[in-house]
Amino acid sequence: MQAPPPVPNLLNQMADLATSIKDALAQPGIDWRFQPEDGGWSLTEVVCHLRDVEIEVHQARFKAILGEDMAFLPGVSADEWADIRQYQDQDGLIALTDFMKGRQDTLEMLQDLQPDAWARQGRHAFFGPTSLHEILFLLARHDDIHMEQIRAIISKQNLDLAT
Repeated sequence: MQAPPPVPNLLNQMADLATSIKDALAQPGIDWRFQPEDGGWSLTEVVCHLRDVEIEVHQARFKAILGEDMAFLPGVSADEWADIRQYQDQDGLIALTDFMKGRQDTLEMLQDLQPDAWARQGRHAFFGPTSLHEILFLLARHDDIHMEQIRAIISKQNLDLAT
């Protein structure tokens, strides 16, 4: 894994991404259920995924590393949740509200950690020994992937994305 950017930068990126997603999805004319022709997810499915991963994966990993020395961090196949949990049938606006609340809770959990806490390690099922700082970096990379996905879906709807 490449060296992660400084923690304050990553925390700011987390906050900024949540705002960018909220702003992008506030555009008039957004079709939350629009399915790209390539079989990709709809906006509703992306936001449901972000919500569930934020709460069930990211927060759980942070809590585990902070609460236990070398905590085991299981691998998660969250992409399959879209079908299992029937994301397409859910309400995208409610999922967005829940994601925003989850992100705020995550930021509050992390914002006042002492510098030595970021070096704490867990045992990731895929990556092996991984620091809290590296887990934060993985979250930021995950965010970037889904922000690009949101932009692409909106673009396919011929709507402008200002951010």
